[in-house]
Amino acid sequence: MRDEAQVWLALLRRNAVSVADLAGQLGVTRQHAHRLLTGRRPAETQRLELDSALALGVPGNGHPLYAIGELDDSGELDLVPAGDAQPLFADRHVAMSLAEELEGASPHVCVLPVWPSYAWRNLVAFHAAWGAQPEPRKVFVVDGSDDDVPLDALLKEICTGLEATLRARALGRDPAFLHDVDSRLSGYTDARLPQ
Repeated sequence: MRDEAQVWLALLRRNAVSVADLAGQLGVTRQHAHRLLTGRRPAETQRLELDSALALGVPGNGHPLYAIGELDDSGELDLVPAGDAQPLFADRHVAMSLAEELEGASPHVCVLPVWPSYAWRNLVAFHAAWGAQPEPRKVFVVDGSDDDVPLDALLKEICTGLEATLRARALGRDPAFLHDVDSRLSGYTDARLPQ
């Protein structure tokens, strides 16, 4: 599973926020913000502020939710859907424990702070790739308040969907498939190089 400091630094780059900008948002010195981001200073007391400042999407009211994501070796961040749904978590600790369970399916798994509108747009893009109509109810919050479905049963079902998505995505990094794609398309990419 990706280290929290790696995730925060990737979110900083993704959001095009400087350490100085983040320090201003948090009301701390640049050095203090850098230590928080790199894990050299415990972030527990400012975690919510950090997550709010670095969450994917346009900030809304309140605080962000949490999604299972992937941070690849090139620094790209992606939300991971569970089948055709995008579960979000109100409790970061619940998301972290689920991410730990998913580590066997992907070493790139992480927990990402996210604003609901970003999760929705991500799910719409996922459905559009298949020509399917997205449904707002497919973005939902797991918070344990539903008395009809026990939280453990819900998390088990979500974990199964996330794991299937992560295993399918792993094919995108499979060296044999990458070699096959490169060799099949190299004639097109080589032909377009300037002479």
